Amino acid sequence: MNRILVMPARRPPPKSLPLRWVVVAIVLFMGAYTFLRLHYGKRGKPFEPYHDLGERAATKQLAGLGFQRIPVNLERPAEPLPAARLAPALAEIVGASGGLPAELDGAFAIKPALPATINGVIAPRETMTAAPYPLQFTCAQPDYRTQIDSVLLFCRDRQLYLLPTFEPVPGKLLARSKESVIFATFSTQGLPPGRYSVTLCGGHASKRWEFTVR
Repeated sequence: MNRILVMPARRPPPKSLPLRWVVVAIVLFMGAYTFLRLHYGKRGKPFEPYHDLGERAATKQLAGLGFQRIPVNLERPAEPLPAARLAPALAEIVGASGGLPAELDGAFAIKPALPATINGVIAPRETMTAAPYPLQFTCAQPDYRTQIDSVLLFCRDRQLYLLPTFEPVPGKLLARSKESVIFATFSTQGLPPGRYSVTLCGGHASKRWEFTVR
C-alpha cells in the first residue's frame, strides 16, 4: 500500500515593519526620554568624588582647628550693581597679601584654585544679627578657560576668610573675559554681635575690610 505524503503548506514570510515607522518610533522614544531626563533628572552640580572628598576632608580638618564653615550664595550679575544697592555706609577696603592665609594653608590636601587677583570690593560697614551680609567683588581669572565655581567661607573667632574657587569651562568653550563680577551673600546668624575682619583671598593680591554685627 502506497502512502501519500502531504507536504505542509509553506507559510508566507512575516511582513517587516516599514523603515519609516522604525525611524518614527526611534525619534518618539528619544524625544520622550530627553523630556523625562530634563524634567525629572537631578539638577545641580554633578558629584566629583576626588574634588568633593578633598573639600570635605579640609572642612573637617579646619573644624578641628576651630574654624566654622558658613555657606555662601553667589550670583554673576550681567552688570555691576551700584554701591547704593548694597548699603548706605560702605566698609573701607584695603589691599592684602595674596595666597592662602597661614591659618588655612596646611589644611587643604588640594589647595583651592584662587583667582589671580581681587580687583575691587563693595561691602557694608555693618549688619544686623541673622541678616544676610551682601558683598560684590571683581576678580581676575587665571585664563579664559576657567570660570568661578563657588566661594568658601571659614570663620574663627572674629576672622572671616573668603576663598573664591575656579573650575575649567566645559568643552572647548572660552570665557568672554578674564574678569568676573560676583555678588555674594552669607548669613550672620551664627556670628555674635561685635567687630569682624574679612579677608577675600586672591592668588597674588587679596582685599581686607571690617564690619560690625549689631
